[in-house]
Amino acid sequence: MNQDATELISRYVYHVGRHLPPERREDVARELLSLIGDRVDDELRAGESREAVVLRVLREMGPPEAVAARYGYERRLLIGAGSLPAFFRLVKVVPVAVLALSLLTLPYAGGLSASALGKWLLGYLNSVLLNLGVLVAVFVVLERLSSLRTKPEAEFDPAKLSPAPAPFDGGKLRPVRLVIQIYLAVTILVLFNFYPNVIGVWTNSGLPRFWAVPLSAVGIHVPLWLLNVWLAGIIMLKTEVLRQGSWTRETRWFQVGLAALGLAVLIAVLWSSHVGQLDAKFLASAGISPSDPRVAALARGVGRGLALAAAPLVLLILAGIARGVWRLSRSAGSPA
Repeated sequence: MNQDATELISRYVYHVGRHLPPERREDVARELLSLIGDRVDDELRAGESREAVVLRVLREMGPPEAVAARYGYERRLLIGAGSLPAFFRLVKVVPVAVLALSLLTLPYAGGLSASALGKWLLGYLNSVLLNLGVLVAVFVVLERLSSLRTKPEAEFDPAKLSPAPAPFDGGKLRPVRLVIQIYLAVTILVLFNFYPNVIGVWTNSGLPRFWAVPLSAVGIHVPLWLLNVWLAGIIMLKTEVLRQGSWTRETRWFQVGLAALGLAVLIAVLWSSHVGQLDAKFLASAGISPSDPRVAALARGVGRGLALAAAPLVLLILAGIARGVWRLSRSAGSPA
């Protein structure tokens, strides 16, 4: 079979596999390659190019999504079959991760009475449902974006199918790590947008109970819109990698871009913050005087903590960006 005909079949099989669960793609690909090859051999006539016969056979078979449907892909699903394995991996982790976070708040739930435990349990269930809702929303968005990228034409033309991504050694795929990263990003997104009062500095400072000081009250300003864009990008990228079942050159470059955006978020936080300037209104609401020694101690502690954390974080992000660019540039120069 000539190279052009082989490439057409390869593209077609790849696009069929995109609509199938990862564990079924290899078996279906082998079956399709055999089926298409047999049909082309049967229909090839003297004087007819093999490429023309391949185009005719693929056109008769129909769009890749239609072929995938015959192998069990259900278009009516809210989350496509190709995304379900990654989705269920995350669903299994969410309740456990939420439980671990909720247990940290149990000592501050107002004692261990039946009413306090009931309130804590209700809060835990609400958090699980909220996180599952966010998870479903993320996968639905990815599914819609995927369907937009593969919008069917009025008349299917196999010659217009895009090629499969070039082979790329993007590193070993670690689903558990990706799931944890996705969940952490979702958790941070939810906390900063819906529970900003619990994001801050926790100290007892001689008080009988821990004192939660929000970031804004200690002069740390986080540009929420920029943080949301960065976190949404992380969630979308990691989820898409789980869906694909492997890293590609495009997703690795996107990861480098997200690292640069994360550095921009950190610089924006450092630039716009006024560390050590505690919010007078917050101090008044907590019943603490600005001249209280605890205020000065807290301001010094926050300033030192931010200074100690900022420099290593910047260096770590820059090292990650440099490593990613070096790996991608090196692989670009090697033969595929």
